[in-house]
Amino acid sequence: MTLSARPGLRGSPPVWGMAPGLRRLAARSGSAPRLAPTWPCRQLDDTSPAGYAAQLASSAGALTGVAEVPAPLNAIGRAFALDDAHAMGQPEAFIFAPIWLIVRPDGSLHLSLRPEWAQKVVAKGWGTVHPFARYMAGAVPPQSLVIYAPRDDDELAICRRIMNAAHCYATGRIGEVALPDSRW
Repeated sequence: MTLSARPGLRGSPPVWGMAPGLRRLAARSGSAPRLAPTWPCRQLDDTSPAGYAAQLASSAGALTGVAEVPAPLNAIGRAFALDDAHAMGQPEAFIFAPIWLIVRPDGSLHLSLRPEWAQKVVAKGWGTVHPFARYMAGAVPPQSLVIYAPRDDDELAICRRIMNAAHCYATGRIGEVALPDSRW
């Protein structure tokens, strides 16, 4: 399937207009947690219960084309990369190619999303633009995000949906549909 609107639905937005897991994204309750202003910008409060980071890492490792690799640039947490056959997304989809995700010990996530997807996630309170994207404008793309650590099972499920959207961005496709500017 080529980049186009959904077959048979004249005037529909393109399939890639919003990642499937983000279409009906509810707002996160409560205030945003604090992030450390220095690398690696850890979440300082409101972290996940024990075991949630391991569950997120397990979910990431089960995605197509994904392998766990050493974290780059002295980042804390577990890093996940795509193999060459699947790392077809835009360069901005990666933290440090081919790494597309870091699951931090506190349960927070470092990942990237298409700008329109990232805007929705941030507007709904699930994360923020990575502080280094603000401090180092141009060196770190603005769609580089920190997704806040999930505090309960419902939030864990939403973090998995956001992680799956980041996987789509890094692979350059949603299902069989190639995203614009991907290498497919």
